[in-house]
Amino acid sequence: MNVVLIYNSKSGGKYDLRRLKKMFKEHDVSVTYSFSVRQLSSQKLASLVRRGVTVAVVGGDGTQNAAARLIVGTKSSLLPFPGGTFNHFVRDLGMPSTVEEVLRNISTAKQRMIDVAYVNEELFLNNSNLGFYPFSLIEQKKIKKLIGKLPAAAISATLQFMRFERHSLIIDGKPVRSPFVFVGNNVFDIKEGMIPTRRAFAKGVLTVMIAASSSRLRLLRHALSVLRGNVSDHDDFILSHRKQVVLYSHHSTLPVSYDGELKRLAPPLEYRIKPKALRVVTVKKS
Repeated sequence: MNVVLIYNSKSGGKYDLRRLKKMFKEHDVSVTYSFSVRQLSSQKLASLVRRGVTVAVVGGDGTQNAAARLIVGTKSSLLPFPGGTFNHFVRDLGMPSTVEEVLRNISTAKQRMIDVAYVNEELFLNNSNLGFYPFSLIEQKKIKKLIGKLPAAAISATLQFMRFERHSLIIDGKPVRSPFVFVGNNVFDIKEGMIPTRRAFAKGVLTVMIAASSSRLRLLRHALSVLRGNVSDHDDFILSHRKQVVLYSHHSTLPVSYDGELKRLAPPLEYRIKPKALRVVTVKKS
């Protein structure tokens, strides 16, 4: 197999180019060209992608997102490798959890078409959030360099829960005050735990989850009921599947997260799905 390699040596896996080339060669995968995540604007890379190539991407969800923006709508395919801290995209695809294991099983590689989602003009592969999570990312960035990503994530999430800030939005013409909104690319559920689990990649829908809890106590009670699998009957929680949703706010901009990245976007926030717009190559687990 020949691939064009995109890598992020600063992602959680910390794979450098020399190590990656050696690993790929050992499994008969030829790296014809390589680009760091800082070289994504390269004209050569753009030319290769237009031509139609397999792009192997080693990095976290943010790196996979950046590469997908180049590949979507072209003849090229994205071959994702788990090179980050959480690797939600690779995990949801059912692929092995290490770069080494993906390479060992490369003979099982199979191409498929999946949906991508957008908030305004920002593409996301996994999910986008308003409220609790984006604000925790802001806190996390302040302290990550001091204590590391995972401890920073835990502390920032705790701080946001203690503050419990609700945000005024208009959804489907109705006013809502919510501590957080989750919009997932395709079908997610949380009936088996607090973390949303993706059940499909090409159903052509968004999963929209809105918490309407009015206090920390109600939010905690809601979390416990979710852990028991009681989601749809809970008054403090709105769950729906739709092709698009528009969120309005009186603020000039709102912090919005998508695939773990953070940006301030101007309302209205228009979420939409683009069916089967991205070719991906997946590898089976052993």
